[in-house]
Amino acid sequence: MLAHVAQQLRDDRAHKAARAALVTELEAAGTPIVDDMSWGYHSTDDNVCVTELLRADGPQATKEDANAVYINEALTSIPVVTGWKALGFKLHYNSGSATPSGPMTDEQKAARKTLIANNKARESATVVRREFVKSLLAKKQAPKGWQYFTVHALTHHSEVASGYEGAVAAEMAGAKVEGTNTWGWNPLRDHVAKTTTRPEVPMIALVCAGYEKTIAKDSWRRPGRSHIAYLTQLVTWGYTPSEVEQIIIDSTNQPDEYMDENTDELDDENATEDGETFENIHGDEEEMMAEELAAAE
Repeated sequence: MLAHVAQQLRDDRAHKAARAALVTELEAAGTPIVDDMSWGYHSTDDNVCVTELLRADGPQATKEDANAVYINEALTSIPVVTGWKALGFKLHYNSGSATPSGPMTDEQKAARKTLIANNKARESATVVRREFVKSLLAKKQAPKGWQYFTVHALTHHSEVASGYEGAVAAEMAGAKVEGTNTWGWNPLRDHVAKTTTRPEVPMIALVCAGYEKTIAKDSWRRPGRSHIAYLTQLVTWGYTPSEVEQIIIDSTNQPDEYMDENTDELDDENATEDGETFENIHGDEEEMMAEELAAAE
């Protein structure tokens, strides 16, 4: 657990430094920064994202209409219009829309805080987990039970063989990662082509990297059987899971009807019925919007 705490502290320091640098850059350019933003569901909202506003003459507002930015957790500058009502903008959603009303409740605020904290913790845990696998495969003997682990993965979670990232697998196998990330680039394949000794190492690395590919930032909210199988095996091999990874492991106690056999994930309706709030969904929207804005630059 100390490894997870140490990694989270390193990540937090790096995040704060990167945010400070971004703030300095924006301030030097004369760009106002606001401390909060909304999706414009309420007429009382002040700093509204441009994607949720319409210009006075009807068209969708764009980032050129923004007069400030909000810095999200991903350190993306999201354009907003502060004082939008006085400037003649209208909300994208009208009063007849089936949207949430009223301020966030304490429960919703707590859920949102947990969402952000756990997503950040999951990212830190990924660094520690992959380093554990790399150290495990660097030992003289392959981990006990690796044969069944790999064959079970390939027969029960076949996506691990086709969806793994070659660079991640190569690093886990202790191989050199050379070249650039272009189409068809696969450092693990290059390593296997040159090295015939200890073939079990790249085999295990391939499977682990495939499992890694399936773990999303919010998998702790929607854990699948593949996530549980992978993390449980790592624990058997001596890995100490973080608190957010333990949430995934503990979800194995859920009844079978909570599992979606087609998606290999906990059924969304059952998984989020008690804990999901509209702010959680807004967080997902914010991430997607940030990606779209970055792609448009």
